[in-house]
Amino acid sequence: MNKSVSKRISGSLQRLRWPPQSWLPQSWLPQSWLPQPIVRSLSAALLLIGALWMVRYGDFLRHAEAMPQFWLGAAVMGAGYVLSWQMGNIGARWFWVVAVLTRLLLLGMAPNSDIWRYLWEGYLQTQGISPYAFAPNAWELVNLRPEWWSQINHPDVSAIYPPMTQFGFRVLAMMTPAIWLFKLAFVAADLGICGVLSRYTGYGATLLYAWNPLVIYSFASGGHYDSWFLLPLVAAGVLLMSAKTSTGEPLINQKPFEAPPARCIRPLNPPSLEDFELQNPPDLGSKGAAQNVFKVIGRSPTFTPTPHPWRWLISAALVGISIAVKWISLPVLAFLVWRSLRRFGPVLAVGVLLSGLMPIGLSALPFCSPTACPLVPTDSGFVAYGRSAELIPFLVEQVWPASRWENWLFAFPLTLAVVWLLLRAQTFWQFAEWYLLALLTLSPIIHAWYFAWLMPFAVISRNWGSRLMGLSAFVYFVLPYRSVLGDGSWYLSPLERWGLWLPFGLGLLAFLGWRDTQRPALESYPYQGFKRPDS
Repeated sequence: MNKSVSKRISGSLQRLRWPPQSWLPQSWLPQSWLPQPIVRSLSAALLLIGALWMVRYGDFLRHAEAMPQFWLGAAVMGAGYVLSWQMGNIGARWFWVVAVLTRLLLLGMAPNSDIWRYLWEGYLQTQGISPYAFAPNAWELVNLRPEWWSQINHPDVSAIYPPMTQFGFRVLAMMTPAIWLFKLAFVAADLGICGVLSRYTGYGATLLYAWNPLVIYSFASGGHYDSWFLLPLVAAGVLLMSAKTSTGEPLINQKPFEAPPARCIRPLNPPSLEDFELQNPPDLGSKGAAQNVFKVIGRSPTFTPTPHPWRWLISAALVGISIAVKWISLPVLAFLVWRSLRRFGPVLAVGVLLSGLMPIGLSALPFCSPTACPLVPTDSGFVAYGRSAELIPFLVEQVWPASRWENWLFAFPLTLAVVWLLLRAQTFWQFAEWYLLALLTLSPIIHAWYFAWLMPFAVISRNWGSRLMGLSAFVYFVLPYRSVLGDGSWYLSPLERWGLWLPFGLGLLAFLGWRDTQRPALESYPYQGFKRPDS
């Protein structure tokens, strides 16, 4: 009899899939009364229609009348994005067709002004000149100015982008200093993130990133290079998440699991699967197993660490590449060093540190000399005093007006947040997401595309704050709209500021509150990152 029960339960488990279709209680997101094929088609249609509408009115940096139409297109895409939350499983064809087409459509949209600096700095390198040596308006470079030179932003500041980013700009400029080529390179990395996430979490879960209108705009339309630093960062996290069983096969690729009952919630802070091995499998034939499969599969397995130093070394190298593309990834390397020190000792920790620093050092060599290495401009007034759509610095300013001109002050609470996360975070994904959350809320300078940094990590955590920010971030564009109209103050009104940040804050607080109420169930389910069979 016990064998019969065991076989029936084992067969049921083989048909299960993970992650679940909804990682939140059903009451959080009412189920659609429409059939799934209609929801899928409607969501895809709205995203494509919104992209088509948006691309027609993308030149809002020069034509103020285009901005309301741009917002309309973003709203239509946002409606499609919200509908995608109702979808559980989705096939590869639907996933990729919409992800690729929306991005291709927006490639033709007028870019953000940052891209002109990318072109300029890549072009300078093809002329044998370091972009760190001269600001764009330097008189030594007058004879090199192309016809689009006047569109470069902050022309009085030399290059601020890290050396590996400069190498990428140089490679593209050697082909041709064209907007479409640079955008295509950013979209390629963006789609690479879609591929990595969908490979390890499933297409349905990855919709939070791949069909996100803010993500699509940021890289395909705005032409921001941030996807270059996100791709190696996500790859590093996935490599650490890909644990192996005692048979040597990737745990993440074992026979997939289907959604448990709605009450079975995925935890925000599960025990790490980084280099873990499954031991003592559950007794599926035990008494009561048929009545509560969740308790059997959730509480019985135990995990013991299995050293795989190469995973840590390669992940550290990937994080190093991310740092060499954008400096903000540096604390993530500190997390890897700290965790490897605690888990494996000082030898591997030193190896992790050297692996992470190597991409930075090698990419900096062409720009540094024995006496100088000017990779970070220290004379930028915008970095020192500028403000843009900030949250906590704005609140501090209301009670301490003098802080308005002292941006460096906010490095102290950020440092404390990083130290706290180093001590508390258990997984790469947890540290990276909460570090970015702290960085964005504490930073005096915020742009809409910065919020796209959170979206790959929201695929894992299902953070509702990040999810809603994919919609409310478009409030930011009231700033360039006013600038075109002649108001260069670059200051959000209180209503606009709360319209930008309040959905994020409420979503985050609600998510944390939900997690606390479900803590007993959360702590009983250790799995993370299983692949769906629709992947």
